Amino acid sequence: MTCSFLTSSKHIHTPWGRALSVALEHLSSSDAKEPSFHIQEALLSALELIRFEVLIDKPYSKSYSRIAGNDDDQRHIRLVIRTMSLLPMALKNEAWKGPFDRDLLVFNSFIKALNRSYRNLCEMLVLSLFLNNHVEKERSDYFEISDSLPYASDVNVAMGLVTKHYLEQTLSADNKAALASTEAAFPVCASVKRDLEKGFAFWNALVAGISAIKDSDEVDPTMFLEANEWLQKRKLQT
Repeated sequence: MTCSFLTSSKHIHTPWGRALSVALEHLSSSDAKEPSFHIQEALLSALELIRFEVLIDKPYSKSYSRIAGNDDDQRHIRLVIRTMSLLPMALKNEAWKGPFDRDLLVFNSFIKALNRSYRNLCEMLVLSLFLNNHVEKERSDYFEISDSLPYASDVNVAMGLVTKHYLEQTLSADNKAALASTEAAFPVCASVKRDLEKGFAFWNALVAGISAIKDSDEVDPTMFLEANEWLQKRKLQT
């Protein structure tokens, strides 16, 4: 899928395109395999939300519940959990048992609006191919075509909620104890540890991408770099 903010009229990467490329390369090199579609979609959405100044470290409303810690802790946790909430989480086939967060729900509404617009764009492009007779119409793989398009399903806030609990626990406990507390608080999650590890790998890739364009006029990476430094001792060790 081609987006005008990723490539210029000369078909070369814009700074945002460069950031996406670096982030994907970072994931591929660290995991020794191509990132999943969910990860690729989340990275593209993250860069768009940063560009629109939606993925930020400031609260959407002062009336929402406070995050634990001092002002710096709150800013960093807010940015990290919003970023992590772009990812899906493996859940058991049970009703949700755990807290909610209004700030994350607001951010999720932005994610859904953006992702659904991308999905609609893909569907309209495919429809145009059929209407203009650029593809074979008599076929039996219509379902496979639909299923192969990106942004097939909405992402929920589970990953952000789990990450929030974990990071708040690290303010007063070591990482091992924080993980144990998080696993106990969210029994509906299939593997809190595995999903947190994937989330931190995603965060690392996004920060690498943003850092690659820090000298451009497109983005100020300061809040991500500060949050990343704060996060280092709180990440799970794989």
